Amino acid sequence: MRTKFFLLISMVITGTFFGASCDKNTGGEDTRSLPDPIQITLRSAEKEMVKSDQQFAFDFFADLFDEEALTEDKNFMVSPLSLSMALAMTMNGASGETAKAMKQTLRLENYSEVEINDYYKKLKEALLKTDPTTKLSIANAIFANRQVAIHPDFIKTNQSYYDATVQPVDFSDAATAGIINKWASDQTQGLIKKVIDQTDARDLMYLLNALYFKGIWTTKFDLKNTSLKPFAGKDGVVTPVETMQQKAKFNYMEDQVLQMVQLPYGNGAFSMMVLLPREGKNLNDVVAVTRQSDYWSNLKSELREAEVDLFLPKFKTEYSKKLNDVLTKMGMGNAFTDAADFSGITDTPARISFVKQDTYISTDESGTEAAAVTTVGMVLTSMPVQPQHVIFHADRPFIYVIQENSTGAILFMGAVKNLRK
Repeated sequence: MRTKFFLLISMVITGTFFGASCDKNTGGEDTRSLPDPIQITLRSAEKEMVKSDQQFAFDFFADLFDEEALTEDKNFMVSPLSLSMALAMTMNGASGETAKAMKQTLRLENYSEVEINDYYKKLKEALLKTDPTTKLSIANAIFANRQVAIHPDFIKTNQSYYDATVQPVDFSDAATAGIINKWASDQTQGLIKKVIDQTDARDLMYLLNALYFKGIWTTKFDLKNTSLKPFAGKDGVVTPVETMQQKAKFNYMEDQVLQMVQLPYGNGAFSMMVLLPREGKNLNDVVAVTRQSDYWSNLKSELREAEVDLFLPKFKTEYSKKLNDVLTKMGMGNAFTDAADFSGITDTPARISFVKQDTYISTDESGTEAAAVTTVGMVLTSMPVQPQHVIFHADRPFIYVIQENSTGAILFMGAVKNLRK
């Protein structure tokens, strides 16, 4: 019954700490002599945006939880912030009904593009500074079809607010997929090595967000206390698994549905919140209540310090998922159709072909290492129109160029201005 309470851990982790800068905090300091976490000050409007962002996170997780339950029903892990940031970058090129649908899906329909961009810029810059022991990074990139004219304002906005690196590429070249995959691997310390299989000449662009986190427990688990203990899976199978144990003071709360313990990293700026269904309850019950308005904020407000005898299995999850169906269910199906309006990116009609997330998480006695890459693939819905019938009557002065075609090297150029019989 409890196999997947770790799924909720994953969502909470990514919703809590994944947001930094493309700069990196290398970490490694002694936690005993650390400064207190920097308190991030938010304006009232920004506080409301955080709540909207959290609502998106829980709704997204719940819908994906339901979808996974219909298939192999295995462990999974996602990063809501990585997804929302990648979609926010893409949304800077959306117009009309497409932009409206994407805002509604992100639960940010009450905010302007400038407010949304400002919010993510502030979030990623602020979170990097809060804990020197935490290795935390975020990177954004746009790989664009070099044959298609991209609007400069779209590029400028994503560079200014998201520090996005922009690289024009040839999507008809088989080597381009390797360039994109190398970027993803480099940004995740090699944890996520491949995000796409191949590219196509009709591709417009790939927008990527990569997140990497490595945190050490404030109160580490002693390796000698780790032992095999039974774990009762949702499928009814009881399996002996390596389970860590410690008795220490942690923030804790419980209600009729669940127990929750807060496990801090480093200087306490980041933490893992573990949500465990009460006896007689299951993961579906926990997922259902977390979607309720204000439930999450009320849950956290009830945390109180207690001495906790903690048993936590070691776990590792690698996950890859195309998110088109989930995002369509959440309201942005228009963006995946030929009716999509991304005129803010290019004058050539285009749509989102797929949104995909690849993730990794490993938790042991020392702490947690996790990474996520969100990839938004966009394709042209029609190639630039070429005329089918033309009349080319050179009855006036003209220029000519003689070139070597494979390299484009120009051998001769000339101008015909006058002709005589």
